[in-house]
Amino acid sequence: MIYPLQCLVVGLRIAISDGIVMAINRRRRTLQPDIAVQYGTDQSDINAVMLERTRAIIRQEAAALETLSDRVDERICTLANHILSSNGIVVVCGIGKSRLVGEKISATLAATGTRSITLDPVDALHGDLGRVSMGDVILALSNSGEAAELMLFIRAVRQFPVIIAAITGRATSSLALSANVVLDIGPMEEACALGLVPTTSTTAMAAMGDALALVVQERRGFKREDFARLHPGGNLGRKLMRVRDLMLPLEAIPLFRPDTPLSLVLLSMCRTCRRFGGAAVIGERCKIIGIFLAESLGQQVERGVLLDFNEPVERYMQPPLAAISEHALLDEAARYFHQLEIELVPVHDDQDKFIGLISRQDVQSGDTLS
Repeated sequence: MIYPLQCLVVGLRIAISDGIVMAINRRRRTLQPDIAVQYGTDQSDINAVMLERTRAIIRQEAAALETLSDRVDERICTLANHILSSNGIVVVCGIGKSRLVGEKISATLAATGTRSITLDPVDALHGDLGRVSMGDVILALSNSGEAAELMLFIRAVRQFPVIIAAITGRATSSLALSANVVLDIGPMEEACALGLVPTTSTTAMAAMGDALALVVQERRGFKREDFARLHPGGNLGRKLMRVRDLMLPLEAIPLFRPDTPLSLVLLSMCRTCRRFGGAAVIGERCKIIGIFLAESLGQQVERGVLLDFNEPVERYMQPPLAAISEHALLDEAARYFHQLEIELVPVHDDQDKFIGLISRQDVQSGDTLS
C-alpha cells in the first residue's frame, strides 16, 4: 500500500528533479548559441578564436596567481613551522580535482625532503584512517570547503592529536572553520566558458602547495645533494650524481705494477667480475702512472703489431691525461671525456689520492651530455 505521505514525498522529488532539468536546459539554451556564434563556421576563424581563447585563459589564470600572491599571509608561515616541527608526515587529501592537485602537492613535498602521503577521504572512512598517526599534519583541499565526504573525514580525524590545515576558496566554509590553519586562496572565477570546470581554482591550489613545499625545503636547508639522493633515476638524477656515486672503487679494478707481464694482465682481466676492458697501472704509494685498455691493444693487433706477452704492461699502457675529483658532477666528467677523447679517467679524493676509475660508457649512458 502507498500512503499519502509517501506520494507527497515522491511527487516533491519528481517536481524538484524536473525543475533542475528545466534549469539546466535553460542554461544550455543560453550558452550554446553564444558559443556557436563565437566560433563561427570557417575553420580559419575557428582557429583564430581558439588561439585567442587559449591566451585569454592563460592570462586569466596568471592574473589569479598575481591576486593570490597579494592575498597570502603569515598563516602559510604558521603551517610551514608546524610541518618543520612535526615528527609525523603530511597527509594530503581532497575530493575530485582537489584530490588530483593534492597528489601533486604531496609528491612535491616528498621530493623536497618532507615525508608525505595522499589519502582518499572515502577510503579513510572505511579503514584507511589507520594510516594517520599522532603528530601528522592533515592538509585538506577543497575550493568550496563543503565536500561532504571530506568533511566526514575531517570530523573523524579530529580524534587524533594532529594539525588540520586547509587550502580553500571560502574562509567561512565548514572546512575552514574545522581547521587549525587556513590557507585562503579566495574566490576564483573559473576560466571555462561555463564558469564551472575547476581551472583557475586548481591552479591557485597547486601554486599555494608549491609555495608551501619550497618554503619548507629552504628552511630545511635541502641541498642539491639531498635532491640527488631522492632522484637517483632518470636524466635529472644522473645530472645531480657525483663521480663517487658511479666510479669503480679500487677493489673493483684490476691493479698491476708496471713490470707485470702482459700475459698475466690479460689473464687477470678475463677473470675479473666486471669486464670493463681496463686496468690501472700503479707505482709507489699507490699512485696511478698508467691506464691499460684492452681495446687499445686490439687496435695494435689490427695494425699488424706483434705482441710479446712476456713484455711488461708498462710498454702498452697510456699515461693518465687527467684526473677528476670524487665530488665532481657527472656533467663535468662528461666534458672531460668529450674534450680529451679518452675512455677512463682516474678519480682522486681530497688528499689527491687515487681511489678509483670512472668510464666514458657509464657517464654518457642516458645521454648525460645532452
